[in-house]
Amino acid sequence: MKFRTVGMLLVLIVLAVFLIINWGALSQVTTVNLVYTEIQAPLGILVVGGFGIVVLLLAVYTVWQQASMMMELRAAYKEARAARQVAEDADKSRVAEIRTEFAARLDKLETLLTDRTDELLQMTRDRNAAFEKRLDALAEAQERRQTEAQTKLSDTLGELEKRVLAALPAPRAEVVEEAKKKEIFEDLF
Repeated sequence: MKFRTVGMLLVLIVLAVFLIINWGALSQVTTVNLVYTEIQAPLGILVVGGFGIVVLLLAVYTVWQQASMMMELRAAYKEARAARQVAEDADKSRVAEIRTEFAARLDKLETLLTDRTDELLQMTRDRNAAFEKRLDALAEAQERRQTEAQTKLSDTLGELEKRVLAALPAPRAEVVEEAKKKEIFEDLF
């Protein structure tokens, strides 16, 4: 309990004890002046009754004040709950908006990455085709050079053979056989 409530209870208890102890004096009949008339009544009971009415009015006022405060608190609670709901909805919409924007950016990035990858693949294919053409040209040139070198070598060997044959006396049968070998060698190449 609050200190104020305890204090009020103590005052009421002391007042009740005082009334009980002095009940005899309070209940004696006296002439009471009410400004416009005079009456015969116990003054103590009139004072206690007036005090009781004031206490009752104060109690009613306190209850009314507490009830209005509770109503205000309830209204404030409802407003706070509504504001929290609005804030949560706003957060949800912001999260949804951010998620949508993120998905859009991710799609854009994926599209860009796919385009770049396609460009790189096309560039790689073009370079590969160019390298293959160049390699084919180099292979043809190498084959041509090899053929030319074989032809030169055959010509040089033929000239050397003629010189050797011309320089050496050879039997006739061997020369015929060598000529046949030469013809076979030339047929092979």
